[in-house]
Amino acid sequence: MFGAGLLAGCRTAPGGAGGVVTGGTVEAATDALLRDAGTCRPSVQLAQGPYWFDVDRLRSDLRETRRGTTLRLALRVVDGAGCGRAPVRDAVVEIWHCDAAGRYSGFDGPDRTAPANPPLGWPNTRGAERPAADPTGDPMGYDTRTSDGSYSVGDAEAQPADDGTYLRGAQPTGADGVARFTTIYPGWYVGRAPHVHVKVYLRRRTVLCTQLFFDDATNDEAHRTPPYRPGAPRNRSDLFFQDSLLLAVRRFGDAYLGAITLGVDLLDVPPGAPGTLGG
Repeated sequence: MFGAGLLAGCRTAPGGAGGVVTGGTVEAATDALLRDAGTCRPSVQLAQGPYWFDVDRLRSDLRETRRGTTLRLALRVVDGAGCGRAPVRDAVVEIWHCDAAGRYSGFDGPDRTAPANPPLGWPNTRGAERPAADPTGDPMGYDTRTSDGSYSVGDAEAQPADDGTYLRGAQPTGADGVARFTTIYPGWYVGRAPHVHVKVYLRRRTVLCTQLFFDDATNDEAHRTPPYRPGAPRNRSDLFFQDSLLLAVRRFGDAYLGAITLGVDLLDVPPGAPGTLGG
């Protein structure tokens, strides 16, 4: 587990690799990243895509048996309305992303040879992710079932093809508004730059659904060695990319550290939601 994050002033800092952290502890390095990962507005809502289902698992280490470079994430949730800066405690933050080969758990079919002109979304079988007016809706039209778990209810979810759960899970925020995860650096698939999906829940309601990105230079560096493959699409070619969604990233030994502040508009939170403003 990481140590507690420190809440910085409300400001926007650029993402990016920004060099290598040497010396000190992973907790201190993560705290420094959090101080550089501010926001002054509610985070952008983006489609949850066709590969989300309610895995309903609270855990911090999402790797299971997946091979890849360790990625430690610290995601801070704050009251984003009016740049309020106050951390939101007791929210549930969920993340999911593809593995080094570009595949999502629950949809991990047998190994396939790349076609000459792979379709958007390959090697995933559901195709490309598309924007949706409702971020938690089902723009792909594949499924009609909705979530009903311990922290999510009413969101359209896909029907997984297998029982895989790797690189999926959720954590509650502490008094500092931070949820922390250990996972692997994501790979890529056709039409999408490397990214991490995120949802934030209060009272089982989704108050934020978005996607996080890494700068192109860091993607190139991370994908130089197996089990990764080089050639990830550039961020600017990705339909969903926005500068405000770039993670602040640093190398720390053999791992990467990533951090960002996610603003949620508490004026849009249902009455009686368990999330509160921490000190």
